[in-house]
Amino acid sequence: MSARSHKFGLLLSVTLAGMAVLIIEITAIRMLAPFFGNSIFTISSVIGIILAALGLGYYVGGSLADRKPSTVWFFSLIVIAGFSVLLLQFFNAVLLPGIAYKLSLIDGPLIVSFLMFFLPAMFLAMLSPFAITLLHAREAGRGVGHASGLVFFWSTLGSIAGSLATGFLLIPRWGIGNIIVGTGSGLVLLGGAGLLATRKLPKILPVGLAVLGLISGIALRHVGMAEGRSAVFAADGLYERIVIRDIRLRDRTARVLLQDRNISGGLYLDDGSMAFDYTQYFDLYRLFTPELKTALAIGGGAYTVPLSILHHAPRAIVDVAEIDPSLHALALRYFALPDDARLRNHVIDGRRFLHDTAERYDLIFSDAYRSFISVPPQFTTLEFFRLARSKLKENGVLIANYYGGLAPDTRATIYSAFRTMRAVFPQVYVIATVSPESEALQNFILIAHNASNPDKRTDLRQAAALEFAYPMLQGVAALELRPTEALLDAHPVLTDDFAPVEYYAANAIRRYDAISRKAR
Repeated sequence: MSARSHKFGLLLSVTLAGMAVLIIEITAIRMLAPFFGNSIFTISSVIGIILAALGLGYYVGGSLADRKPSTVWFFSLIVIAGFSVLLLQFFNAVLLPGIAYKLSLIDGPLIVSFLMFFLPAMFLAMLSPFAITLLHAREAGRGVGHASGLVFFWSTLGSIAGSLATGFLLIPRWGIGNIIVGTGSGLVLLGGAGLLATRKLPKILPVGLAVLGLISGIALRHVGMAEGRSAVFAADGLYERIVIRDIRLRDRTARVLLQDRNISGGLYLDDGSMAFDYTQYFDLYRLFTPELKTALAIGGGAYTVPLSILHHAPRAIVDVAEIDPSLHALALRYFALPDDARLRNHVIDGRRFLHDTAERYDLIFSDAYRSFISVPPQFTTLEFFRLARSKLKENGVLIANYYGGLAPDTRATIYSAFRTMRAVFPQVYVIATVSPESEALQNFILIAHNASNPDKRTDLRQAAALEFAYPMLQGVAALELRPTEALLDAHPVLTDDFAPVEYYAANAIRRYDAISRKAR
């Protein structure tokens, strides 16, 4: 191998290895999200474990390169790294579903990240110090700094390419399983080609290729069969894994939309009614602004709320701000959403849409969720509520869905949101969909009224006399939460600078885990 081709082969290899590290890191988050949510715990665990693996890999790789500065060893490490990535897909398809649900939503991502991602990242990290050693040996007169600079430059360039390619090209078009198998296979082929160029092919390589190919094939088949048995639709969206399933719910067949672990809506197939009670609370707008002309839904999900508004308010115009571009088409196909000109779909973040639109609304219904039970922080703050109020008509209402509990260790989410809303709106009401006395985890419906008369509070007992589309709302007065001022003052007003809602949600997650373990 000539000096020029040797140098090219080393730099190409570290570039592709850097690309592989970022592909694995980004897909790792998507891989764990269906089991643990796309939460700060999942993201922090994946990044932390991979950084730890990179650190150890740099150290071990440097030590090995000093003892065995061989091109054969360098390309053999690439083959081993490729095998470990292929094995990762086997873990993803076969082992992860079996162990993930036995682990907590907080500690589970850390444990699984270590088991699945540590070795592939470590082997890939070993390549950079090896490449530096080999380059410096061929160009000793130019110094180790030159070799280090070249390797880190091309490795980082590969990482940038891997990061952008994964988000913009691979996940939307390939799916997680195909990405992992493609990356692993590419590394094995790259290392194998390098070994062939050295004419020192290890005898075990063909055997290893056959075994790992068999394992990855079984894994991919397992994934396809598992989803085919249980899902009406399954694919990777831009932000989460999207699955549509038909399930039995209250002795009826319901079609539900799942985004990772979060159930984002559903309807009964027999009559098209809403499957989940909390979504019906949007109809409470009738207490405050009886004639609905314009409505905005932040978060489309299965589009059951926009569908209900179209049906029950025949003259209303409904805007939907949904950040995932695939959900509108899925709602048209699977959730009986009509192709109605009165529904205007916008693929955009809901807060950005509120900022940009010149429209003013009678109703804004916010049901954006992330990380299993966490509202995105940007929809909980003082700044968001001020923006929302500026886009409401007089007597318009903002209705927002939150999930939490009233136990001392879980109530920060609800009371902080309540206090923050009150800092902006003249009238705020909180409905506990199970009971205002219960400490169970439940949905809370927060209603902020842009009242023309701030001093006149709406009596929720009037709901008993209204003809709601969903009659269960007539008893809403008994579900109103009325905390003491001292209790509210003990919780912070949330701002864009300080809105630790995911930390608050962690306590609800712990309670959820405890309840789940008792149920099992």
